[in-house]
Amino acid sequence: MSDAMSIIVKDIQKLESLKEMELVAGKIGLERNVEWIYVAECFEDPLEGIKWLQGGEIVFITGVGMKGDMSVLTKLIKGISEKNGSGLIVNIGPYIDDIPQEAINLANEIEFPLFTLPWKVKLVEISQEISNAIVLSRIEENSLNHFLSNILFGDGELEGETIEKAAYFGYNLDGECCICVIDIDGFEKFLKTKKLEDEISISKLKITFRKIVQDILEKYALKVPIIDKDDAVIFFSKCEENYMNRLDKALKEIKEVIKKRIDGISVSVGIGNSYKDLKMMKQSLNEAELAINSAKCQGLDDTITKYKDIGIYGLLFSIKNKKVLENYYLDVLGPITESDNTTKDISSIQLLETYLNENCNITVTAEKLFLHRNTLKYRIKKIEDLLNCDLHNFDHCINVKIALYINKILK
Repeated sequence: MSDAMSIIVKDIQKLESLKEMELVAGKIGLERNVEWIYVAECFEDPLEGIKWLQGGEIVFITGVGMKGDMSVLTKLIKGISEKNGSGLIVNIGPYIDDIPQEAINLANEIEFPLFTLPWKVKLVEISQEISNAIVLSRIEENSLNHFLSNILFGDGELEGETIEKAAYFGYNLDGECCICVIDIDGFEKFLKTKKLEDEISISKLKITFRKIVQDILEKYALKVPIIDKDDAVIFFSKCEENYMNRLDKALKEIKEVIKKRIDGISVSVGIGNSYKDLKMMKQSLNEAELAINSAKCQGLDDTITKYKDIGIYGLLFSIKNKKVLENYYLDVLGPITESDNTTKDISSIQLLETYLNENCNITVTAEKLFLHRNTLKYRIKKIEDLLNCDLHNFDHCINVKIALYINKILK
């Protein structure tokens, strides 16, 4: 089974009733998800039957309605693929004795899995087995989602032996683990820009996003439990050095591939601290989200941020009462925000920020802000007077710096 536990085309090849099924084309498409089995035989015109496809079906035909016209097969392949079907199984027998080369070429070209199945294998057997496999995988996926949601979002105690339970689903969460969050940057804005409003398009976008994440993690041999939340993908990661090195490479590749594959989208990644106790995964999730928020505060997208690297932001984000932050900001920087209302050029906040970031170096700050040294000196003296502080005093600088951090958080 694939990691997401939904059935993919590759999985149905392993089913007992399909062991005589042969792949004749479209090998690259074997990773497609299978939502259900669909028999396109009930109509005079087989092409009429595929009008009702929803996407994700594996289609089965005997060719009874084709009346020997093999060109219908290429039209069927094209039609099913356009409807996002997962593949086509052709029952070889009295109606279709062989697959024409034209159909094989098309299936290979559009990466569409095309199979043949001997006549003696009966439809009722295969439809039953595929349906059962799909239903079972959904039950398992639901219980995995329930299990992960309970660890990350549940209110109560974790039931029983969580590590053993994870092992039952095929995941080793023994030792130190952390949470990693991959979040789509400005998702709402992206949907507005692309005028995407219908649920199906949004859902397809999220599925593509998750599939890219999953495939690349698998490529780097990272077998991790994944859960979706809004426009983000959350997963558990082991914290051994070798594992984290592979994760680092995988995350960089995920960012690149998403940019290439989904036009106009970038993602930001947050990684929480690692803990031995799975009860602490809630905490690690919170830290991973704060790591992303700290990058956003600095106006950054398309980043990978570890919570342990966010410094003072971690402390300030933990102050839940925003009024406390507001009051601190106004006490320290209030006088210059009021006086700035009349300034047309560089704001005092921007000037202060650059000056402190450049370790109070007048020359570098003046260059960065395209100001004359004397103008800058005059502005700094004015700011010091308004704030009643000395920007050569380390403690005063710290107070101002913290207030500037708070300003970014409040924005």
